[in-house]
Amino acid sequence: MRAPLSTGSPAPSCVAMASAALHSASERPSANNAPSMRLWMGRTTTTAAVALPDDRRVSVDCWPGDGAPLVLLHGLLDCAMGWKHLAEAMDRPCYAIDLPGFGDSDRPTRNRISAYAEDLQAALAALDVHNFTLVGHSLGGAVATAMAEQLGDDVAALVLMAPTGFGRIHLAEAIQLPGVRGLVRHGLPLALLNPVTALGVYMAVVGNGHLPDPELVARLRKNAYRWAPGAACANEAITASGLSPRAFFRRPLDYHGPVLALWGDRDRVVPLAHREGVMTAFPQAEISVWKKMGHHPQHERPSELARFIETACGRARASGRTAASGAKPPRRHAAAAALKPRPLTAGGPDQLPAVA
Repeated sequence: MRAPLSTGSPAPSCVAMASAALHSASERPSANNAPSMRLWMGRTTTTAAVALPDDRRVSVDCWPGDGAPLVLLHGLLDCAMGWKHLAEAMDRPCYAIDLPGFGDSDRPTRNRISAYAEDLQAALAALDVHNFTLVGHSLGGAVATAMAEQLGDDVAALVLMAPTGFGRIHLAEAIQLPGVRGLVRHGLPLALLNPVTALGVYMAVVGNGHLPDPELVARLRKNAYRWAPGAACANEAITASGLSPRAFFRRPLDYHGPVLALWGDRDRVVPLAHREGVMTAFPQAEISVWKKMGHHPQHERPSELARFIETACGRARASGRTAASGAKPPRRHAAAAALKPRPLTAGGPDQLPAVA
């Protein structure tokens, strides 16, 4: 259940945004053997539309919880609700963000990973979110990496799941070729609307033979035409991130907190060889390769992924990077600190369409 934020109050925390729902919710049942990953049945998801300085918007879904928060960044052709099952399995506050051009977020100002990172940093500053474990999948992994380098100690730990940005993605480069780009732009919505095509591509390329989550298929079909321009922007950003002289994999990055990276040994989207680029950028990184997994751990191995992310949170505690309650580490980029979220209201011309 998603509840839109309906007041114009200053930037609320995740708990404040959903406190009314928590007061009326029943007690949480215990999980099987992992008290830190109990299922919060009936948790209300709160959605905030955060206004950026140029009047574009970033949409953030929030699940309440206890402890240091998680910030979750999805991959290409998905949205914040792709994290729903993981967020519901965690005790922590979770902020899942629609990347620019997807879900209910407006497109970025330019087709570069840095532009995505700037928008998300502004949204988190507006929502007053600090000291979080940052989790990024695929495209979201590249954005998370750029954010970690800029935010420094505000990112308590970094989790990368088959991230782009650490090598060249030849399929993305091919789509940018003259003629091909136009064909893909016009053909993608039709492919997504056709359930046979969508299922076949997912199973062959993304999911290692697994059927996709029916909710993902429904989101893709519902938003096929609306998300296609955002997918084109993102593909250009992915391509540029692999060709840039300042690419992540060409230099050590200025982030020294815990880094846990994850790949499936059957990933057909982001090559396993790109883990070498992660080690160049983050010499402190711990990299895991899961057998018989493709590109989508949220769907293929959700329980194991929840434990993997909790391990990252434990690394943050062990390294002493979690601040005392209420403390806010200094941000390297604080230009967005004065932003306030623009709430979703019931009806009216400013209401964002709901995510399926």
